[in-house]
Amino acid sequence: MPDHGRANRPEWQALWQQYEPVTTPLRSAGLVCDVDPCGGQTILFVDLPDGSHLAIHDQEELPSRLELVTGWIIQRGHRDNPTYDALVYDSTEGGEHAAHGADIVTMLAAIALHLKTLPDADTREAGTKLGELLLATAQRFAVSFLGVNSQHTGHGRIISGPFDSQGEAVKEYGWQTHLLEESGWELVHEQGGTTWPVTAWKRRDVLQIVYVSRQPLL
Repeated sequence: MPDHGRANRPEWQALWQQYEPVTTPLRSAGLVCDVDPCGGQTILFVDLPDGSHLAIHDQEELPSRLELVTGWIIQRGHRDNPTYDALVYDSTEGGEHAAHGADIVTMLAAIALHLKTLPDADTREAGTKLGELLLATAQRFAVSFLGVNSQHTGHGRIISGPFDSQGEAVKEYGWQTHLLEESGWELVHEQGGTTWPVTAWKRRDVLQIVYVSRQPLL
């Protein structure tokens, strides 16, 4: 967590919660993140091992809600050395990576790649390890099922997704299981609560298990 007094302020905490799908994978990889609403422009900062940082924003700044982001701009900078100024990623309209828009996971993959290419030889090894950790921790989620039909043939697929956050997948899971119930499926087993829900459903001689699954980063 960043070390400053703003972390106790409600407005900072609201922004931090909004951008949790971005900061959690970065923090899990060992990077310190901060959301800075000072000066009227909200920007995410990520500290790098060589003393530089990444500034993440939309066209000008980050909106108050994550779902309003249209694309990501990532710039590498240094508070004490202007020569570190470089554009790392741009998925806003007209940017090199505009096809990816507001996709979080692709943006995180771009950060992981950049970490592996830090020019400072003394920090390149640390950056490579951080990039590998980020690729391992950043992931998508989906609602999936495994089924066995009356001929005892098994099959499975993604029902819906993938999603950038586990919360989105859990919400969609609730809707998909509601549709099963409305369609006459009988709930025979339930576990996992609201974090990693798993349910088993039966209709005639067909059994299927519906669950929230992890998906590969890329």
